Amino acid sequence: MKKPINVGLSQAITPLYLYVKKQISLIPTETTELQKQFFHSLTLGTGRAMLLLKTYPQLDFSKELIAASAKNLANDAPCEGSRANYLYPLIRRAKNRVLIEKTILQKLKNKKSGVCNLAQLCDLALHFHQDGNLHARDIFLERFDKSFQDDYELCGEEQILKMDGLQGLFRLADKIGRLSEDEWAWYEYRWDIDDFQKANPSIDVFAEFENAAKNNPYIHNYFKLISSIEPLKRARRKVPSAYTVSDVEEIINRPNKRAGFGFERTRRMSQQEIVTVARNFLDEKDKLRKFKYLRFFYATKFPFDYAPLLKIASGQKNHQTRAVNNAVLALSHFSGDDIRALALKKLREERIPCEYLHLLVSNYQAGDAEMLVEIIGRAKNFDEVHLLVQGIIAIYKANPGADCKAPLEAMYYSMNCALHRRDLLEILNGNAVLSDDILEELAYDTDADIRKLSRSIKRSRKSEAISK
Repeated sequence: MKKPINVGLSQAITPLYLYVKKQISLIPTETTELQKQFFHSLTLGTGRAMLLLKTYPQLDFSKELIAASAKNLANDAPCEGSRANYLYPLIRRAKNRVLIEKTILQKLKNKKSGVCNLAQLCDLALHFHQDGNLHARDIFLERFDKSFQDDYELCGEEQILKMDGLQGLFRLADKIGRLSEDEWAWYEYRWDIDDFQKANPSIDVFAEFENAAKNNPYIHNYFKLISSIEPLKRARRKVPSAYTVSDVEEIINRPNKRAGFGFERTRRMSQQEIVTVARNFLDEKDKLRKFKYLRFFYATKFPFDYAPLLKIASGQKNHQTRAVNNAVLALSHFSGDDIRALALKKLREERIPCEYLHLLVSNYQAGDAEMLVEIIGRAKNFDEVHLLVQGIIAIYKANPGADCKAPLEAMYYSMNCALHRRDLLEILNGNAVLSDDILEELAYDTDADIRKLSRSIKRSRKSEAISK
């Protein structure tokens, strides 16, 4: 058996096919290494964890699964959401499933705060309950009731509807209705109730809610609040109108230090209007206002010579004005030897040169992939890796080719952001360099869109193989 290499942020992980696909007696060092790889995959949210679990069912991954369940390990947990749907199939297959579930439920019972971690624990408790763990409901309800005690953060308001249906709704309403009236608005969950109605069309949820309110003054309080809230309606997406020069000036004039411009609205402007904005930028004397204009010229190309942009990009970084960062983004539309020279200088000098990667978007050359892999390898933690991903993605969206493989794979094996991982995979697949090893993992990824992408790629490859 080939011994697994150490798993670090900047080191590639040994492809799974190099492991023996049979039951074997593992020495302690090999077991420890596999457990490290398993937890690394859990942190990333990739499907390698499931492949390891299937290959080595005799190994104990309890510690790793409990740690990943108690804390949402995503880079941006509020955006990525709960990973319970990813973790639960792993827990079901795990060697010590009963112990894992018991420990996770105990952590839910005792945990006081942390919205994303609590949501994930509640989702797991719901999975346990739905799969026959009768104790899960009791623990969940005990923690739910604690939500209304001092020092305990509210959790489980969505899960209780799925677990107990109407009775869960009434329990939620009773608890919130006991609070002082000035607190009610903080606990308005009309959207969850509307979703519950859609999921249960045979029940007239609001009629049942109203009947229960007649006999319980606390439920009545909450019913009154919910009834006063208009249900959310999906607005039809309107085609955005072009900015006018006045619109741009209004954004520049806002008191906040940073400006943002929508790409679609900017690109709908006439060239004459873009030139007018560019002249306003060149004439501007106030530095803060001048730097805010630069974000506009990321959304659309600066219509004159790029020398003023390069001068700002070559200056000292100021995180208050974001001048260098904004100038670099504006320069991403231009190619030039002096731009590439600045890029190479900054990429060499800065340990995590995330501000300067966009200089390569229009100045990328053969052989730069090796440099980008080295830069990714400098990252010491997941946050530093994540700082690099937008620049790496922008470079390879603008410069398609097989040489994207090594840098994008280095990001894939080092980044715990599923949202950006999807972009990496689409570029790898679009350039026909997505490896079979990674493709095998995608079916078990934490991100539903990545799992969907996996199925699409497999169908496409199968169709191509048949047609040959």
